[in-house]
Amino acid sequence: MGPAFQTHQFVEKPAANLSLTWVRSNHSYKLGAEWRIEGNPQVSNAQPPWTTAGSFDGTLALSTATTQTSLEGLTTTGGTVGFGYASFLLGQVTSYGVGVPAVYHIGRQQWGLFVQDTWKITRKLTLDYGLRWDYGTYSVETYGRTASFAPLLPNPTADNHPGALQFEATCKCRFANNYPYAVGPRVGVAYQINSKTVLRGGIGIVYNTSSTGAFTPPLNYQLGGVPAFGQSLFNMQDGPPSTINPTITLNPGALPSLKGTVSTPPLFIDPNAARPARQYQWSIGVQRELNRNLVVEASYVANRGIWWSAGALAPVNSMSEGLLARYGFKVGNLADGTTLSTQLAPQLGALAGRGIGLPYASFPATQTVLQSLLPFPQFTGNISPTAAPLGKTWYDSLQATATQRLSHGLTVNANFTWSKNLDQLSSPDIFNRSLGKNVSANDLPFQIRFSAQYVTPRVNLWGSKVASYVLGDWTVGWYAQYQSAPIIARPASAGLNPISRWLGRGPGPAERVAGQPLFSTNWMDYDGKVHTDPIDLNCHCFDPTKNIVLNRAAWGNVPDGQWSSNQSTFRDYRGFRYPQENANFGRTFRLKEKVTFNVRDVDEHYHVPLLLSPFGYSTYRGS
Repeated sequence: MGPAFQTHQFVEKPAANLSLTWVRSNHSYKLGAEWRIEGNPQVSNAQPPWTTAGSFDGTLALSTATTQTSLEGLTTTGGTVGFGYASFLLGQVTSYGVGVPAVYHIGRQQWGLFVQDTWKITRKLTLDYGLRWDYGTYSVETYGRTASFAPLLPNPTADNHPGALQFEATCKCRFANNYPYAVGPRVGVAYQINSKTVLRGGIGIVYNTSSTGAFTPPLNYQLGGVPAFGQSLFNMQDGPPSTINPTITLNPGALPSLKGTVSTPPLFIDPNAARPARQYQWSIGVQRELNRNLVVEASYVANRGIWWSAGALAPVNSMSEGLLARYGFKVGNLADGTTLSTQLAPQLGALAGRGIGLPYASFPATQTVLQSLLPFPQFTGNISPTAAPLGKTWYDSLQATATQRLSHGLTVNANFTWSKNLDQLSSPDIFNRSLGKNVSANDLPFQIRFSAQYVTPRVNLWGSKVASYVLGDWTVGWYAQYQSAPIIARPASAGLNPISRWLGRGPGPAERVAGQPLFSTNWMDYDGKVHTDPIDLNCHCFDPTKNIVLNRAAWGNVPDGQWSSNQSTFRDYRGFRYPQENANFGRTFRLKEKVTFNVRDVDEHYHVPLLLSPFGYSTYRGS
């Protein structure tokens, strides 16, 4: 009843910077500093007697107050036991969670210092070199009340099995170490080959800001246990019992919320969460003046990145083939797969010989055998460390630019980029990170941008200053961008016995069927003609409501108990392109020396895909 969680949030970002430039002889020295704080104060609201951070639930299955007690311990073949809506109408509460107001502040800082010099060695050779130091902290709560997973700390709710919550306020520690060695040297050179040609190049190390990460707010909740079968904890019309008195507690056993249950994993702040991503950047290019007003430039631009946030590459609570083998299970064995995916309770006797039992006394035996074998069985799924600096990126590009300088009021610029972008931020097999190196979802092989602007000159027509003022200084602009379509994700495999039956993850995307085209070869155009060649999604020649555009036959399921043989994205499997075109028309009127008035009209044309599925492809054209 009411929102389960409600807060009032603020964002604070005070910043300051300072720089000093000194020109001496052939040198231009520059020294600078930057500073920024990012704060996020949050206030949870409350409305007595119920707090908005609390919820009362009277509809839990199998424990509703309307359950017939004669059915306790029996399994029904259909329907549900009890009637939750009737319990709600009667005001019979079977579970509750109540929170108290809390005010907390999450914040971090970012510092930067740099020194550089532009040295004109000769009339034709210029050298730029410098050094920058960056320092950023990870996000912390002012009073150390945010929680993080502690793999070695005993969990009292799980009978002191390892894996509990830890708070900086109680451990008198820091969850992560701030990285003090983000030093980035940069070097650039420009050499004038002749009067119209310049060679440019550079290399440097650049650091990203420290990760803001996620956080778990103070655990200021009180949860009610499950009553006896067919009973309620209390009635709503009587108000909450006096025992409901939640306080802010830094309880290491706050998750799971109740003894004898399992829960989703808590936040785990990686010990290296404050390490900023590092990029090695380099470029080399030639700039050429073709005539007085036209300049063209072509460059090779590339970078390699490390330490990007990629907690999905850290196996903290995942099953491995080696761990299964220790208990006598083999991936691919159907009998073992059945055992692992069924409840633990009826198999305890048979599994005792393998050394398998309850991982701790209160572990719910209704969970699967696979869940009981996880390193931290009180939590479901992998515990991915927040901001774990394990990701990598690769980028290579050819970038060409043509600029028509101001000529009779006309300025034109065109840019072309041919690139390839790879990353390794996750992996289908968390124990084999190399499988995660893939074409990035942001990969756009081709990009073309074009812009132009024309300003009408002031011409003294018929000797009239009024005509010159009325017709002059009008601005007409055009901008267009065309780029490759975004990649379509490969469909998931849907085999009968995927490897996830043994490991709880995998097998990765469906298998590509050799010889089958990716797009439909049976489609009809607007004229009713049926085609057998692969459909071009960008031809504007078919009705998306009447054609299946993706070829189902191009994909097959991964064989039982195996990983997908090819985890890579297909770079040519792309959807609808996103062209963007706009034009503007306007003028700036100078009313007096310090006052201007601008009038501008913009018309924009774009295409946005609305639906992409094996059943059709729809687009929206707007302006």
